[in-house]
Amino acid sequence: MARTLKTLEPTTGRARATEKPHHTIVSIGATDGFLKGVELELVDGLNCVIGGRGTGKTSVVEFVRYALGLMPDPRTSPVRARSVAGLLEKNLGPAGRVRVEVKTKHGIRYVAERPWKDATQVYDDKGVPKAITFDRDLIFRADVYSQNEIEEIAYTPALQLALLDKFVEEDVRSVQVEAARVLRELDDNAIELLRIEGKLEELVDRSSELPAFEEKLKALESSGTADAKKINAAHTQKVLREKEKRALDALPDDLRRAVTDVAAAVQGASRRLEARIDDEVLEGPNKKGFARIREGVEALVTSLGDLLEKTQRVAEKTTEVLAEEVQGLREAHARQERDYRKLLQESEGEKERTQERAQLQAQYVEATQAKKDLEGTRKEAAEKTAKRRTLLAKISSLRDERFQLRKQVAERLTQELEPEIRVAVTQNGSRDGYRDLLLAAIQGSYVKSSTVDRIVAGTSPASLAGLLRSDNAKVFAERAGIDEEKSRKLIDLLKGKDFLYRIETVELQDLPTIELLDGKTYKGSAGLSTGQRCTTILPILLIESERPLIVDQPEDNLDNAYIFDTVVKRVRAAKKTRQLIFVTHNPNIPVLGDAERIFVLTSDGQRASLAATGTVDELKMEIETLLEGGEEAFLLRKKRYGH
Repeated sequence: MARTLKTLEPTTGRARATEKPHHTIVSIGATDGFLKGVELELVDGLNCVIGGRGTGKTSVVEFVRYALGLMPDPRTSPVRARSVAGLLEKNLGPAGRVRVEVKTKHGIRYVAERPWKDATQVYDDKGVPKAITFDRDLIFRADVYSQNEIEEIAYTPALQLALLDKFVEEDVRSVQVEAARVLRELDDNAIELLRIEGKLEELVDRSSELPAFEEKLKALESSGTADAKKINAAHTQKVLREKEKRALDALPDDLRRAVTDVAAAVQGASRRLEARIDDEVLEGPNKKGFARIREGVEALVTSLGDLLEKTQRVAEKTTEVLAEEVQGLREAHARQERDYRKLLQESEGEKERTQERAQLQAQYVEATQAKKDLEGTRKEAAEKTAKRRTLLAKISSLRDERFQLRKQVAERLTQELEPEIRVAVTQNGSRDGYRDLLLAAIQGSYVKSSTVDRIVAGTSPASLAGLLRSDNAKVFAERAGIDEEKSRKLIDLLKGKDFLYRIETVELQDLPTIELLDGKTYKGSAGLSTGQRCTTILPILLIESERPLIVDQPEDNLDNAYIFDTVVKRVRAAKKTRQLIFVTHNPNIPVLGDAERIFVLTSDGQRASLAATGTVDELKMEIETLLEGGEEAFLLRKKRYGH
């Protein structure tokens, strides 16, 4: 299929003023499969696709969704995601491509082509491929709703949140990208803190005996001879001498290992960089661009090589210095050891304490070093903990910011749709993720799910983290509705994992509420009848937006009185500010909505085809036949009604 762009105008001859710039879909088509050769050339305003059953109308909607990267999320709508994928595979075929031509609100035109099970390729108005994606770069967006998806929104909070977010999409996307970055930092921080906690536990244990060693050494000094003080000082020097000997023994290997580690890192990085741009790439169709990149890579590899050479030279010099000094140091150690032993021989009264003193002194030195390490590690822990507090405050602030955006949308929707419909959103209103995290943590234990439910209902994640850190078994028991003994066991269970850090970052989702005025009472959308659910959600979809709105059978589950009294009026208002594309079986929508363009699809059972395109006036016969049941049926109803 050629990638040329067409300029399409309404065939009605009627000027239609639009109030704000907005995106539009120019054409939809496929190169193979059931809809091979069918191309719908759309206009701004209301476009309606009609036809009998099995003529490919639903496929048109899903083609747009697929080409623009707007497929249903398998996490929130697994059944719909599988259904849409199955329909696309069946109607597109293994060799087919969807082709959707669009015009942005800034007047820039693109063509999006996507084969089955492959990525979308975007072209500009000259047929030049562009390295952009509509879903990631927010260059062009559309609202696409499959058959019965409107009803699904009414009882699915995640879809309702997504609906609210569409009205402030760029702002919400920006907040969520930053939130994801902060969460990654928090995950890294948790790993570091867990490592530090393990190290602290070891160092506390090793340094805890330091006071005892000090007391024993003092006792030896006070109970010793006149030479005890001199011998204690000499023994301290002996311990230090042993430490120096270990350093001299280890340093040659440490120096070699340091150079080896640097060499391995440099060589590994160089190999990875050079492997990205091999001879095949340099001889390919994009060799000019890759040749320039290769120059930069080679410069970096050369710089790394220079760094390695410098490291090797410094290491060699250090090894030479070590070799020069080691003999003199060992001779000094020998002399110092001779003097130490001579001192012991001259002090008969201290000989029997020598072994005990040596052991205690060594233990004392180890405990002293552990205490020093403990101080440094505690300082590191304090720094990491302070950073974590900053990151937690940041993620909380970002979630607050996102909530405010959603709240503003809810207030705007309520203002535009009341009194029939009102919309609200409760911050942190859903605790499902919190509950799931707790259930996973207690899996396999004696703790009942009802206990988890009480904790979730009565304690926020931050409060729970505080109770666990403070070991407050009494308050925890009250919150969980269990005795203190069980509370203690549960605290130990939860603290024994990385649960503490995960509970600090678990997200309590905002909870939207969409209500319909039923008589004199507002009722939540999830508790409404099927028709009322659609009555509640459809007006929100028709609110002013820069994105095209594509809906498969918006009239589903709605009575004709509501379609005439409400839907048609909203459609006529909405098409002034955005493009509408509806697949419909209801004549009220195209006729009373005064559709700018109608497409009639037909099928021979093997392939679909475009039977006609035009305005309501040009396609009266087709509309009457397909949507009214034919002229005879229409006239019989008219006669029966007495008109």
